[in-house]
Amino acid sequence: MSATTVAAFSRPAVRVRDRIEALLPLVGAYLLLATLYAWQAWRRETPTIFTDELELTQLARSIAETGEPARRGDPYGFSSLVPWLTAPFWWLEPVSSAYEALKTVQAFVMATAIFPAYKLARMVVSEGWALFAAVATIAAPALSYAPILVEEPWAYPAATLALWLVVRAIDGPTRLSLALAVAACVLAVSIRSQLAALFGALAFGLLSLGWRSSAMRRWRTSWSRWDWVGAVALGLGALITLVAFLGHRSDEWERVTTHWKERMLEYGSWAGGAYAIGIGVLPAIALLAFLAVPAPERARPGVRALVVVAGGAVASFAWYAAIKGAYLSTEFSSQIVERNLIYLSPLAFVATAYLLERAVAPAWAVVVSGLAILGMILWLPLDRGIDSFPYYEAHGLAILALANREWSWPLDRIELALVVVVVLAVAALLALGTPLRRPSFAAGAAVTAAAVLAWNVTAEIYAAIGEHDFSARVEANLPKPNDWVDRAARDGTVALLGERLSDNPLAGTTEFWNRSIVKVWSVDGSGPGPGDTLTPDLEDVDGRLFPDPETDFVLATDGVQVVGEEVAENAAANARLVRLTGPIRLRSNRAGITDDGWTLGDPGDETIPARAAYNRFDLSDGGVGTAIVTLSRETFCPSGVRLPGVAEVRIGELGRGDDKQPSIVRQTAFEQVYVPGCAVRTVALPTPTVPWRIEVSTDTFVPSEIDPKGSAGERRALGARVSFDVMPR
Repeated sequence: MSATTVAAFSRPAVRVRDRIEALLPLVGAYLLLATLYAWQAWRRETPTIFTDELELTQLARSIAETGEPARRGDPYGFSSLVPWLTAPFWWLEPVSSAYEALKTVQAFVMATAIFPAYKLARMVVSEGWALFAAVATIAAPALSYAPILVEEPWAYPAATLALWLVVRAIDGPTRLSLALAVAACVLAVSIRSQLAALFGALAFGLLSLGWRSSAMRRWRTSWSRWDWVGAVALGLGALITLVAFLGHRSDEWERVTTHWKERMLEYGSWAGGAYAIGIGVLPAIALLAFLAVPAPERARPGVRALVVVAGGAVASFAWYAAIKGAYLSTEFSSQIVERNLIYLSPLAFVATAYLLERAVAPAWAVVVSGLAILGMILWLPLDRGIDSFPYYEAHGLAILALANREWSWPLDRIELALVVVVVLAVAALLALGTPLRRPSFAAGAAVTAAAVLAWNVTAEIYAAIGEHDFSARVEANLPKPNDWVDRAARDGTVALLGERLSDNPLAGTTEFWNRSIVKVWSVDGSGPGPGDTLTPDLEDVDGRLFPDPETDFVLATDGVQVVGEEVAENAAANARLVRLTGPIRLRSNRAGITDDGWTLGDPGDETIPARAAYNRFDLSDGGVGTAIVTLSRETFCPSGVRLPGVAEVRIGELGRGDDKQPSIVRQTAFEQVYVPGCAVRTVALPTPTVPWRIEVSTDTFVPSEIDPKGSAGERRALGARVSFDVMPR
């Protein structure tokens, strides 16, 4: 074989080897960081984000068992691909094995965003800077969502893939590239509906292609000044029409854009400020400044497409976050919704890499972008990310919690430090990312990139620490073993029945760890979601309920007792598992008492008393005699203050009220007593010889108003700590 032939065969082999060697740092970074996130996943002991984690688990388990999504047995339409992707894990037994496997896989899945991020960066920067952008993409605090059973671990790499393919299609439009871009966007939206914002980025790109097409250019050369005015008017009209159409299709969109426009600016700014802090401030400034790179730079391969798509993505995701934050403020609570902007991270880090490598950002753009980011940060209520750590909606704020908790920095010092960081970021970009850069400053770009990576890794690790610590606290309070209901019920089905379940943080975790629980009901209308819940009617005074849960067992919690064979009891959960041999029938239940034993009123209306009740349906086993009601305020002892505290206790024959719930139909005894602070009072009343009910109403007080220094955090309107007992005849 000739030397020429040997050389011809060896050249492809050399090229393949060179490509493999070039990818080794990328693969190594992926394995290193993915292993870190898998370790963080291993440390997460139980779900804590309810109802999100529980709902996805319900849907995935239903798909695994029946092939159809359902919540608590009720069919549920398509919501996302994620339950279908995670369903196979729920074939594993027991629940702990499935949970561990799923958390670990999610860590490796979310980290795969490094690969499309690298391909996106290679369109505009060299290999080394592309590696920086790709590694930063999966070093960001967003990766602390990896072990949480939500959509983000799957949506993050899908969004990154879509962004790369969209930029690629806009840079070199062909039927295949455009089809791949659209397909990637559809895939991303099917994983997380919020990623419909990607279509905004795609639309910006397609409009740019159309605007710069040769036919459009020829047509625009003939436009007069009034033609331009008409084009602008038509564009504004199209935008208004689109907003109106979306408002017609979405109640949330219509409500916020019509009635709460000022909140959109506020909550959108909050999200942007938190996101900028999380990724290290400088990349956020770079992303905005990159949109203004000069025309000669936009003429370079891939740059114009990246600028257009990045601009569309920033506008679309910011708009979504603004609407989401404003809507939540009217329906739920005031939130910093930084979690909805994490999908911009690949673009932010690619923009940073581009400016640090090319040094082409206009100085004015860097300054203006820095002022915009500074304004968002100054507007942001930073105390929420510190006081509520871990702040699930804004993991980017974890680095502020680190400064506060580990270094004991007060809020004002943290605010000053952030201003300094913004100033330093602007100065660094002016010196390194604009034509002002001197050759002697070139090494500073690498140092700046390393600092950005260090910031992001630190923020991610501390956010993960916060979620782990919170998870550990929840797990420590779970009844042991976590799956004790499954072990006792074996292959049977269970309906959970309790009171004040919406105030019980363990209700969701108990349902998660015990897949035999298929229904969650309450006796007082407090059954939590996700999925349908029910407050059964009282069918008869003997305790029979309607409808029947049609399960093998009832898990009776929080003062609810059910007639039947008790097969398991867990004192830590205050729960008993009872086998049903016929229609469900209550033995007794209480209502109106919190987990810590207090009765509650309305803190906004002092005239509304705190109420509690006890119903006795089954009179066997000591159900007739003397009812003992204990009223206690011994845990609250203000000096020199007379608390409002008149308690009224009434007992009588139990009947079925107009609301089909228990009520007193004939009062047989009544007593009024005053309950002072730091004291206990006991009321004893004779019970009827038929099913009976006892009711307690107590004047309320708000501890934080009476004792601001000692009880500043207790803002509930408390009545008394109430307990019921029966002394048989």
